[in-house]
Amino acid sequence: MPARAYFGPPRDGFVSGGAHISVYLVPVYRGRLVVFDVQAREARGRWLPWDILDFGANPYEAASALADEWCGGALSDLSLVDVMSFPVEGGGWELTLIFRAELDEGPRADETRTPFVFAPGKVDAIGPFDPVDLLRWIDGPSAAPARPHVQKPPSTQAGLLF
Repeated sequence: MPARAYFGPPRDGFVSGGAHISVYLVPVYRGRLVVFDVQAREARGRWLPWDILDFGANPYEAASALADEWCGGALSDLSLVDVMSFPVEGGGWELTLIFRAELDEGPRADETRTPFVFAPGKVDAIGPFDPVDLLRWIDGPSAAPARPHVQKPPSTQAGLLF
């Protein structure tokens, strides 16, 4: 039987074989993906805004805080678009909540990160995310195909409808 995802008390950092929940933000400005070129030595490269969710925190509030910090907070929409699972080095596990942020304005650069806006319909793999997923998230939840609603026949067991 596989191990179940029970969590111990909160920790201050990654634990070998442990698990954590992260929040990622997919900023979209005028239909184009916005990422950030980060200059910090320990995190140099191209990134989406992200953070580890604090114990007991509201994921939407965490995503909103990322939008404020990385994008200046000028949003017209913030939506949960996906949940993914990744293995972590050392036998750990990451559950990732991905939010799409529709920006009203392009973000500004600061001393540690510079926004990069992809051309429409163009993206590269960013962090653990493949281009096909990024393109799907850029289009947003309204672009997802509608799932047919299947109505179950009423049950007459004990006279209740389920």
